[in-house]
Amino acid sequence: VSTQSTGDWEKVVAEEQEEKLDISADMIRQYKTMQSTMALRIHLLESNLSHLQVQLDSAQKKLETTEKEKSDLQKKYDDTVERMEREMIDMEQRYENILVEAMDAVAGKLEQAQKKWNKACELVQLDNINKLREFGLPNLEL
Repeated sequence: VSTQSTGDWEKVVAEEQEEKLDISADMIRQYKTMQSTMALRIHLLESNLSHLQVQLDSAQKKLETTEKEKSDLQKKYDDTVERMEREMIDMEQRYENILVEAMDAVAGKLEQAQKKWNKACELVQLDNINKLREFGLPNLEL
């Protein structure tokens, strides 16, 4: 009876050892699966990070290029506006000079015409005074 119970116990111990080995093997398999899954996930995340970094670098270069182009266009615009303002001031001065010269010429012609008309009026008045003297009105002066 005691031999049989020792054999039973040996069998139970052997079964438990086998079960422990099975559990241990299953845990090792799960660990390796989890490890390979995590390694794959890490690789994918690193790959994704690398791809996003390339995109970021590209976007930053495009931004720098765009900002440079904007700056160049703004400078060109500012230079053009400044040049046009200078030209407008210069044109304004030239037209003012033309207008002043034209007004001076008109004033000169008006002055000549006034002198001519004054001379003509004097002659008419002298002629009228002479005619009035002929009729006997003495001492009339201009």
